[in-house]
Amino acid sequence: MNVLEKDRELAEKLVNFGALCLLQARLELVHDHFDEAEKWAEEFLRCKRDLDELIKRKEQHNELVKIVEMMKARGVDIALVVRKGNE
Repeated sequence: MNVLEKDRELAEKLVNFGALCLLQARLELVHDHFDEAEKWAEEFLRCKRDLDELIKRKEQHNELVKIVEMMKARGVDIALVVRKGNE
């Protein structure tokens, strides 16, 4: 899964709960409980949104790593840049 290591456990829980939500939604649908099916489908979408945010965070992290590597390759001392930005 393409998430930060610190987010992996949460991401796995979101995936598992999302799968459970879809199963429950289908079960409710089979029993003609459309409102309950909709609630479970909405809960799945919430899980998906949260998971998408974790993936986005990883992508942003990867972009920052690329920028830092590029700056280092150009001889920029990142420690000075960070210190200057915090003044």
